[in-house]
Amino acid sequence: MNFYKEIVRRNALMANMGTFFLILAAVLGLYATVNTTQVLGINSMIKPIKFALSTWIYAWSMAYLLFFVEKQKNVRLYTYLAVATMLYENGVITFQAFRGKLSHFNQTEIVGGILYALMGIMIVWLTTATLVLTIRFIRQKAYIISDSFALSIQIGLLMFVIFSFFGGYMSGINSHNVGGEIGAKGLPLLNWSTLFGDLRVAHFFGVHALQLIPILGYFVSQNIANQAKAKQRVWVFSLIYFLFVVFTMVQALAGKPFIA
Repeated sequence: MNFYKEIVRRNALMANMGTFFLILAAVLGLYATVNTTQVLGINSMIKPIKFALSTWIYAWSMAYLLFFVEKQKNVRLYTYLAVATMLYENGVITFQAFRGKLSHFNQTEIVGGILYALMGIMIVWLTTATLVLTIRFIRQKAYIISDSFALSIQIGLLMFVIFSFFGGYMSGINSHNVGGEIGAKGLPLLNWSTLFGDLRVAHFFGVHALQLIPILGYFVSQNIANQAKAKQRVWVFSLIYFLFVVFTMVQALAGKPFIA
């Protein structure tokens, strides 16, 4: 509860957007128990639930982390764009799920194709804005937090941007699978392919660097007084994590599943 009050204080619009999508995920989860519509052989509600949960985590993370950006006017503008983009993206995904149609890689119908194309444009716009905000944060002359924690946020944001753009590669090849068609056997809920390479694995771990690396940075900054040593720990963890994500990307590009 204290955490929620804090993120509302820092960025009420972003925090409330996250809460909305958390509630939406719960509602869709309940509906999924009686839903009979399927897309690519699985319950059509699975995808909008995953994206709603992902948006919730993204929104609360940004509400907390972007408070440390010096020029909050830029953060407010970014927040408006983020809310518009997330509402549109999740709206399309949920709408298509109820229709029993693909929301991504849809080339079988005009409506789905147009909705997907507009979604791509908005995501690129938001990701570019995230990169601009990240660069401004990196170039700040002073921080209200420790250097090690600030470093972890910078790295987390950069990895988030890099692997968000990686999603554009999947759009370019019109698939997230390598070596087989989408819709084959996959892991429960995540639905990552267990037969072919799946680019969503690297995308997932890459974008969630936004949470994992700053969390590590926070605890390091709280437990290591020497900032040089603390920053070293952040760099080491970040490098290992980055190499792991790259490994999952190379693995997928080679047509091999993350978990067979």
